Amino acid sequence: MQLSRVNSEEHSCHPLLLASQRLLLFSGKGGVGKTTLTCALARQLAQVDPQRRLLLMSTDPAHSLGDVLQISVTDVAQPLPDRPNLQVRALQAEILLRSFRQTYGPALELIAERGSWFGREDLLPIWDLAWPGVDELMAILEVNRLLAGEEVDTVILDTAPTGHTLRLLELPDFLDNLLAVFATFQAKHREIAQALTGTYRPDEADAFLAQLQRELEGGKARLTTPESTSAWLVMIPEQLSVAETRRFCQQLQNRRVPIGGLLVNQVLFLGENTSQSSLPTALPSSLYLARQQEQGRVLKALQEELPGYSIWVCPYQLQEPVGLAALDELVQQLRPLPEVLLELEGIPEQRAERESLFSTLFPSFRGIPALPDFLAKGIRLVLVGGKGGVGKTTVAGALAWNLAKRHPDKQLLLVSIDPAHSLGDLFQTKLGQDPIPLLPNLLGQEVDAAAVLEQFRQDYLEEVAAILAGEGTAGVEVQYDPQAWRQLLQMPPPGLDEVMALLSVLRQETSGQFDLVVLDTAPTGHLLRFLQMPQALEGWVSLALKLWLKYRDVVGRSEWAQRMRELLAQVRQLRQQLQDPQLVTFIPVFNPEQAVLAETERLLAELDALGIPHPYAVLNRVWLEDSTPFGEALRRRHQTLLAQLPQPFSQQAILTIPFLHPPSLENIGSYLLAPQEP
Repeated sequence: MQLSRVNSEEHSCHPLLLASQRLLLFSGKGGVGKTTLTCALARQLAQVDPQRRLLLMSTDPAHSLGDVLQISVTDVAQPLPDRPNLQVRALQAEILLRSFRQTYGPALELIAERGSWFGREDLLPIWDLAWPGVDELMAILEVNRLLAGEEVDTVILDTAPTGHTLRLLELPDFLDNLLAVFATFQAKHREIAQALTGTYRPDEADAFLAQLQRELEGGKARLTTPESTSAWLVMIPEQLSVAETRRFCQQLQNRRVPIGGLLVNQVLFLGENTSQSSLPTALPSSLYLARQQEQGRVLKALQEELPGYSIWVCPYQLQEPVGLAALDELVQQLRPLPEVLLELEGIPEQRAERESLFSTLFPSFRGIPALPDFLAKGIRLVLVGGKGGVGKTTVAGALAWNLAKRHPDKQLLLVSIDPAHSLGDLFQTKLGQDPIPLLPNLLGQEVDAAAVLEQFRQDYLEEVAAILAGEGTAGVEVQYDPQAWRQLLQMPPPGLDEVMALLSVLRQETSGQFDLVVLDTAPTGHLLRFLQMPQALEGWVSLALKLWLKYRDVVGRSEWAQRMRELLAQVRQLRQQLQDPQLVTFIPVFNPEQAVLAETERLLAELDALGIPHPYAVLNRVWLEDSTPFGEALRRRHQTLLAQLPQPFSQQAILTIPFLHPPSLENIGSYLLAPQEP
């Protein structure tokens, strides 16, 4: 039986007991419990098949494996103490890149030298620059290496959130294109060598290309074969998560990646293990019932829209499932969706008035009464970030929406730079690269990296390709191939999203059109890549200008060099602005969950190192209702965590937002900003 499709009579089978694939990918929108369920299912798979050598590996630069397993996880694979056939590892792109350079650097440098008229010493500094997409590139090469060998039987990947998982899956196509360009360089070299000497003997560059070609062909075949690979999509029963999962399914189908099934987490229903049951034993509150009924509607819609997939449901946990014992208990509570829907049908419809759902939930704890009016303070750029699923998009949208309504004479721009955008879902409006009005004075935009790249290619990269190939340079244009360099630029490496997002922000900053720009950012790992991008782009542009100065008498193109100087000045200006508390504010958003707190603590440390001001933080979705056993237990759990906030949070003024239903722009805004004075 194929794992990606199940019949109704087979729903009693556990989702992963059927999985014999060599590669299992777990992905989904950030903050849905992806890492938790991946760890729990990996442990169960190790238990039921103790002879199978398993490797649980995270490709997320901001991984949470150690936070969930409650053990130290590093780049070196280590077996779990009670599951010796299950090893755990978090990929570190920088370490893998150093190893890759040591092994293959000489061959790559030789190929690049043969493809360009620049000398090897000119190109060597490229190794020391920040590479867009290096996390995904090193991950796909390492997974291919592991599965091509005999080290493990199955690799279980806990991937980055949706947008960056798709980036990972795009890499085989990019690498195919890269190999084709390198092969063109080699063919040109071979042709010249034969013309000069009458013979050609393959060297280390040919061996490198042949080996990489074999590994990539095996990896691509494995990725699209149901017997070898399955992708499991983790989600929660909320509209933004469902919308993203629906798009994710379609994109995986377009790439012919087999889908194993869906795992719906944090559902309010009566699980089989009543010790972790999410259903209160007394009369539930209006908030609880409204939340449960909304989830039921979402689950029914999910079953109707994706009828062919195996869909499993995990109940909401009153105690956060961290540590080995809690994970083992969690996995036993998974139930097939049809069973859960039957159970939810027995719950009476709640007809409470909308206002009653949050009228009693005004918080008893707030670090600050409200965020300041950033427009009144002269702030020009607000970045909203944090771990996936904490409500970044909702907070960013509500902040921009309410500030725009408060200041009808000001112009605001709300921008999503997450490759898996949810801003349009929040406003139920199709957004794209061209900003469109959400209010008369508020424009919304979802950065389209492909559109920004096309403009960047026309402005800068076409001439870079010409310079590298010596096009128009007397005496060298016959030996090198400008078309090969242009072919390389036609399929840029996945990972340019952060660069293109940075360029979009640069364009908006220099236009002077907006009084305030609010950024809805990617989850933590790739948010940090974005924040580091000004320094990275500065390095690339500086190297290009250095080479131009060295060879300007040969290559000319002074107009291009002037545009590069202007770009460098803009990047440096933005880098300075990001450290100016009079112009920029970063707002971390987090939830009262241990794994979220741990990741947010690491984010704050990185912000400190980058010098980016972050005086405020938003603590979102705190459960304050305590009229039922469920509400009391969850409120107590949240308050206990808040009382033990780690030291880095002592530097933030923290605004608390309770769990609201529905979380509309208006009621979230009423917590974010103080009431406007008459």
